[in-house]
Amino acid sequence: MVGVLSALYAAFGIVLVAAYLPQLRSVWRSRSGAADVSLCTWGVWCASATVSLLYAHLVSRDLGYTLMSLGNVGGCYAVTGVALLRRRSHRRAVASA
Repeated sequence: MVGVLSALYAAFGIVLVAAYLPQLRSVWRSRSGAADVSLCTWGVWCASATVSLLYAHLVSRDLGYTLMSLGNVGGCYAVTGVALLRRRSHRRAVASA
């Protein structure tokens, strides 16, 4: 049973990281400067993912958990960063129009 759970955990780790790609694409293509993306929510997810990564690496010392957490951190910060960039470029475009 532990082997099955470990395999599922690894598989869902990959799915989790891949699931950020459609969100990234959507934020990047946003014509409204990603105004419909909650930076507060993504900020909380970034913080949570960072704590999870630190726990995985420093407390659990589990390589699989650490790698999955690292992917989650990367996805969270990527979406948040792209949303911030899109908002900034949208504000500039509106100001120069």
